[in-house]
Amino acid sequence: MKNAKLQKQAMMLIERLPKKKLKAAIDYMTYLYDKEAWDATHELTSNAEIVKSLERAEADEKAGRLKSWADVKRDV
Repeated sequence: MKNAKLQKQAMMLIERLPKKKLKAAIDYMTYLYDKEAWDATHELTSNAEIVKSLERAEADEKAGRLKSWADVKRDV
């Protein structure tokens, strides 16, 4: 089923739910959204290469070794 069709179906059901059940549906959707974000974060932090790269980037930022986006655009 296409995304647009699923969204339309979800909206139709949401409009019909009583307030108490709507709150429960929102809580569940929030859980699903947060879980997906956490899973992506966990996947990244489980990769030693990515963690090292992020640590180097943080060190570069603290040491002032980064260029502003405006400077990068101007150099291109």
